[in-house]
Amino acid sequence: MNSYQQLWWEQAKSDHAIFSLLRGSGVAECHILHYLQMCTEKLAKAYFWREEKPPARTHVGFVQFMRFLGAVQKPDRERVADLFSFTRFDDFQTRIKSVLELAYDLERITPDLANDGPNPEYPWPHDLPKLAPVNYTFPVWKELSSGRGRELMRLIQTAVVRFPEYADT
Repeated sequence: MNSYQQLWWEQAKSDHAIFSLLRGSGVAECHILHYLQMCTEKLAKAYFWREEKPPARTHVGFVQFMRFLGAVQKPDRERVADLFSFTRFDDFQTRIKSVLELAYDLERITPDLANDGPNPEYPWPHDLPKLAPVNYTFPVWKELSSGRGRELMRLIQTAVVRFPEYADT
């Protein structure tokens, strides 16, 4: 892991810790989602710094990161699968594919990708706000609380905790 990856990983770990803290505290789901989305964005940026070039300055990256993990080169496949508690890389790939749509939904809740729709940060629509995030029930949170969503959150947690072990993969 290079020094740039280290910085982004440290922030991703912190965001994940706040997400975990908020998740069990009963606060509005907009706050919980905000930290989960930020964690995944920074985790992706940490990963894409592996070539010591800055990744794009965007909120998009988590889905691409998941796809990259599911497509690591043959010499690293079994090791990466094992890091994520899978005995076979094919099973790991299948799991990633099964949660990609939900990962995409999580990625799209950022204000710049949500356009004038639901996002965890600002009332919307921008020009004539009618809803505050704190009063909104996010469909993505309901999904994240389901079986497939719990699998995605388990992958995220493992990706954060074990990042140094695959950062250069």
